[in-house]
Amino acid sequence: ESELFGHEKGSFTGAAAKRAGRFEQCDNGTLFLDEIGDMPLPVQVKLLRVLQEGTFSRVGGNDVLTSDVRIVAATNKDLAQEVREGRFREDLYYRLNVVELRLPPLRERLEDIPLLAEFFLRKITKKNGMARIRLSGEAIAVLQEHKWPGNVRELENTMARATALATSDVLLASDIPIGQTLRSNREITQLLDQLFNFSEENPDINLYDEIMRYSLKRNAGDKVLAAKLLGVDEFPTA
Repeated sequence: ESELFGHEKGSFTGAAAKRAGRFEQCDNGTLFLDEIGDMPLPVQVKLLRVLQEGTFSRVGGNDVLTSDVRIVAATNKDLAQEVREGRFREDLYYRLNVVELRLPPLRERLEDIPLLAEFFLRKITKKNGMARIRLSGEAIAVLQEHKWPGNVRELENTMARATALATSDVLLASDIPIGQTLRSNREITQLLDQLFNFSEENPDINLYDEIMRYSLKRNAGDKVLAAKLLGVDEFPTA
């Protein structure tokens, strides 16, 4: 609530100074509200008021402020279902639903999977200073058969793992880490995701080196056991 509408000094613990909220800052502009389906019901009421009347008050304040803002909202939830189950206000749903753009999940956009996979491969290899890696037709078929519950982010992480474990400049179907070995090894899958996220925030970190170093350390330098941990037949070499 404070983030959206601002607050007055002393209105709650930690409110050391008056602060303008996003509606105040975005007057005569556009405000993007991400994951609006997770907004608490009390805040939904205040959001509806500012959308209908263009007025609001800061938390702890009595002054009525005005704002003319274009709203763009996004959610990964079915808002109509949220309305039926009482978690999202029906009046706010219809007030927001002026122009609806639906982005289908990745499993419904099979033609996008090769394009996105190639994009992520170029991005990852360039960042880590690696030679270009291409996808074989068989690898693309494996990618298009997967359901991708994690959508595009899951595809990006899968390409990061495949790149780190690649032994040639062409990825085959067996090189795509969505097989049973890695899926059943929850620990290594979570670790690789964490390493990828960390490397995104720390561009000086080489993802490939970090994964290789971890797998060797976990297995006291034994490359056979390290390869088994990574779900590959042979430990990759530089």
